[in-house]
Amino acid sequence: MKNPFVYVAGYNPAISCFVLDMESGTLKPSSTSDGGKSPTYLAWSPSRKFMYAVNEVGGGRVTAFAINPQDGALTRINDASSAGNGPCHVSVHPGGKWVFAANYGSGTIGVLAVKPDGGVEEPVEKLAPGKNAHQIFSDPSGKFVFVPCLGSNHVAHYVFDDATGKLTPNNPPTVPTAQGAGPRHLCFHPSGRFAYLINELDSTITSLAYDAGKGLLSAPETLPTLPAGVTVKSSTAHVLASPSGKFVYGSNRGHDSIVIFAVNPGTGRLTLAGHEQGGGDVKVPRDFTLDPTGKFLLSASQKGDTVTVFRCSADRGTLEKLSTVKVPSAPAFVGVMPVP
Repeated sequence: MKNPFVYVAGYNPAISCFVLDMESGTLKPSSTSDGGKSPTYLAWSPSRKFMYAVNEVGGGRVTAFAINPQDGALTRINDASSAGNGPCHVSVHPGGKWVFAANYGSGTIGVLAVKPDGGVEEPVEKLAPGKNAHQIFSDPSGKFVFVPCLGSNHVAHYVFDDATGKLTPNNPPTVPTAQGAGPRHLCFHPSGRFAYLINELDSTITSLAYDAGKGLLSAPETLPTLPAGVTVKSSTAHVLASPSGKFVYGSNRGHDSIVIFAVNPGTGRLTLAGHEQGGGDVKVPRDFTLDPTGKFLLSASQKGDTVTVFRCSADRGTLEKLSTVKVPSAPAFVGVMPVP
């Protein structure tokens, strides 16, 4: 794999681009771009020619950028409404024709068409799936869309029409969580048979079965993300399955750790494998990412203004800290993108 770009953004105007050395795990600065007031979440097109950002603070807008393949620098194309206020998440449909935005403040979601030049049009769809919509993305097939709603304690299921951009509630329209759990982010297992939901308010993670034909989640089993006996005030943020499918990772803010679970390949159920605090370098891990090979995990510390790179054990899933680099203040997003 060629050395990929790593993008870091958050509660400041800068979108920083680094190059990740796939041998050593070191990060080398490559470019810095103006992302607007607070570009707290980013997503790129399948072609890796275009980037999309939402600003969590202020009016709800989605901004489109062209990506320079030489240094990863971003050139603004245009912006459009996110279909609400307080947008906190953006994703791109696998076909590249649509951009999805989730608005935490208004509890609404928007579907925006992508123009030929990579820009975005005004939303063709605006829906209210529940209070505090925290994430929106499709399954790998692109046929179904999911929205964890923190304030409503459910995940909304939709059927997606790729021709029109319309969303239709699935049957049933939601999968509930425990009262007060605060579902935040969801990810799929590489097999497509399982999904994992991290719950912000009660610091838990839920494993679910996934029916890829119907786009439905079921059979929840929930485990704590904190070590037994820990009483520190903490909340979760992000969740990812390793490309190998052997492990699931989640982030704890307050306990300031990455929790590691081993995955049962037959059932998808989780078993706690450990916690990693990076010698104190994991400070309010708002976001983290895995490179596409699963060799490295990168954690963005919102309170530390750093990104820490870990090497992932292929056999045990454990994390070995390699380096920590300073980034602009309050990072809320980190992502590894293969060079276009």
